[in-house]
Amino acid sequence: MKPNILQLVPMNKSIQEQINQQFTNHIHIDDLPSADILSKVEAVITNGVIGAPTEMLDQLPKLKLITVHGVGYDNVNIELIKQRNIKLSIATNAPTQDVADMAIGLLLDVARQLTLRDQFIRAGRWENERCPYQGNSVSNKKIGIMGMGPIGRAIAQRIAAFDNEVSYTARHQHTDVQWNFVPSLLELAKQSDILIIAASGGDNSRKAVNKEIIEAIGERGFLINIGRGVTVDEEALIECLQQKKIAGAGLDVFANEPHVPQALKDLPNIVMAPHSAGATYETSKKIAEKVLNSLELFFAGKPLPDEVKL
Repeated sequence: MKPNILQLVPMNKSIQEQINQQFTNHIHIDDLPSADILSKVEAVITNGVIGAPTEMLDQLPKLKLITVHGVGYDNVNIELIKQRNIKLSIATNAPTQDVADMAIGLLLDVARQLTLRDQFIRAGRWENERCPYQGNSVSNKKIGIMGMGPIGRAIAQRIAAFDNEVSYTARHQHTDVQWNFVPSLLELAKQSDILIIAASGGDNSRKAVNKEIIEAIGERGFLINIGRGVTVDEEALIECLQQKKIAGAGLDVFANEPHVPQALKDLPNIVMAPHSAGATYETSKKIAEKVLNSLELFFAGKPLPDEVKL
């Protein structure tokens, strides 16, 4: 008999077909299935936003594996799954390159005002007036990166190619990177023209980028966030953008997704994406392959190479 699994997120088409063939797959993108189905589920495919909160876990008495379609798992109740001996796997490194690319794309867009210039042409204004926008260079700057995991490292490599001086802060100094380590996030912000958030979420980093940090970037500075929305104090960011205490921001993540404050939408000095930094065909397939691999290995009783050690 095929194991019962629950899929809560869309998947790459070709990998979806393989999963459906190998497992009794209950696909519920917008809701949970009936209690009868939930009582049979042994594995769940979720993502970083949905996670596996207490109320979901309480309805899954036979759950043995949570496999994340992505790398973030801050919305998974870690203490509860440890108590129940439920394994957790993620798509290690699968979205790294595309997320790093998005960080650079957001920076280029907001600093060079690409979207504003595009809108200027589309509105027919160029025929009657000079373009009023003056952007900011992203070269020969001091760049600060919060987080030096795989994505932070990929961003550092890319942004350094613009002849920038790169520094970072993290929980500890990494001896295998060439970038300058700054223990204090505030000090990093003070010395940076551009601050890029590439840190994971969770209670320890909630609103770590507060008003003092944002103001420290300076009125010519930019904030880019491809990490987690909760890491930034969103109200403080809105205030600083409105008062031009920083030049602009590029955001792929938000505090209460998918709800984005109207105040952010109304600002011209911000570029936004709907938590889609890894939303490419290539990354989608890589992530789905890792999900399938975790399912296959788990139900074969083999070790999981992408298991999170709890």
